[in-house]
Amino acid sequence: MKLQVVDDRRCFACGMENPDGLRIEWKVEGMTTCAEFTPDQKYQGWKGIVHGGIIATLLDEAMTRLAWIVCGGALTAEMVVRYVAPAPIGQRLLIRGEIVKESRKLVEAKAIVTDVSGKIIAHSTGKAMKLS
Repeated sequence: MKLQVVDDRRCFACGMENPDGLRIEWKVEGMTTCAEFTPDQKYQGWKGIVHGGIIATLLDEAMTRLAWIVCGGALTAEMVVRYVAPAPIGQRLLIRGEIVKESRKLVEAKAIVTDVSGKIIAHSTGKAMKLS
């Protein structure tokens, strides 16, 4: 049986119908995507710092949402995250994803989160499985 994946706009990262989610609006241009996100205190890990899982979610979404849009449907298969610096609560983050390779079944991508000055917060590489 083939897996049916439906975007009901309630995705934790990008779903505009999810009041508890991040509600990130992505801009896609060719094989890249970008977005901005300003985390508030509900996304905190240690005091004043964004939880690492939220940073990983931003990176995952930058890669796999892009693969979904560009390649017609995909799910995360693998992801490696490197944390470089803590992200302060309340400061705007810039997120960028890029598809670097595409095969019949997989999409390879990379992503980065920086602060507005360009300081790297975290970066990742990953693979997404195509659904079709």
